[in-house]
Amino acid sequence: MVIYLTGDSELGKELYIREYLKGKDVEYHKLFADDDVKIQELKNAASSLGLFSNSKVYDLVDFDEWNKAEKNDFNTLDLSANWLTVFVRTQKVGKDITKVDGKIKILNFEKPKEWEEEKWMKFIIDIANSLGITCNFHIAQSIFKFTGPDEYAILTELEKLRIYSDNHPTPSDIEQIVYKRTISKLDELGFAISEKKFNLAREFADEISEGYEPVVVMYAVAKHFIDLFNILVYSPKKSAYNWPDISKIAKDTGIPSPKVARFLGFKFKDSKTTPVNHTSIYKLKEVREIIEYLYTLDRRIKLGDDPRLLLNIFITAIETGDISNPEKLLEF
Repeated sequence: MVIYLTGDSELGKELYIREYLKGKDVEYHKLFADDDVKIQELKNAASSLGLFSNSKVYDLVDFDEWNKAEKNDFNTLDLSANWLTVFVRTQKVGKDITKVDGKIKILNFEKPKEWEEEKWMKFIIDIANSLGITCNFHIAQSIFKFTGPDEYAILTELEKLRIYSDNHPTPSDIEQIVYKRTISKLDELGFAISEKKFNLAREFADEISEGYEPVVVMYAVAKHFIDLFNILVYSPKKSAYNWPDISKIAKDTGIPSPKVARFLGFKFKDSKTTPVNHTSIYKLKEVREIIEYLYTLDRRIKLGDDPRLLLNIFITAIETGDISNPEKLLEF
């Protein structure tokens, strides 16, 4: 049988397949667009069962990335063997694909629109229930405040809550577990610097220097500005960004949506702070110079210089705009 999993909720498709596989004696294989022998493998699977399981399941993870000829070849295959199930993850099926009992099934998985917060609450509650987690509307709201409409971020946090809260999370658990993952102290240091909140940045720098290895701190700060550089490359310059903008940029850059949102000044409902739109205060040349400065800083720390002093020198350099000559650090 071929089961087409359509719609824009990749998480919904993933959870459906997980549930389908649960407790079954099957050979499970994922096939990707860049697998050169995928058509032949499906032909072989349809012609013989093999010796080590009662059935085979193939998961075509990125069917939309297959070229037209490969899709046509796939559509000609006879995959009706009773031991074979093929999941096809796709946004939508062609008009020539129709349901056939026992041979073709079409299921649709849609996530709520970014602005449909009430539906996102139900979405979170449904996923929580599927994981065995007790979750009411208030708990769902608390999770959503930190993850935003990012379905995989929601799943990650729920799975974390399942471990640390014994399947019964409280509002306090959300604050302690979800918040600490989403916005760590190292993240806050990076944003305090890049948002030009320099007094706060110095406070974080002093606090973090006590609890983290210097190399870890410098890696986190450098990664923060590398992320900013990539976001500037991929982001059209705008005074304000909506969630579809953020989702696309997050996908293009591989940076988590909540972090992209903060870089771009997107304010979540009930947020206590107003983030800064970094595209309005930074240019690529400046961020490139900051990254070069940080590489010099890292070298000085590895040579044994005082990391707290150098980090504060860096913050001052950002504050004064004196970052074009990182070798000046050698004077200290």
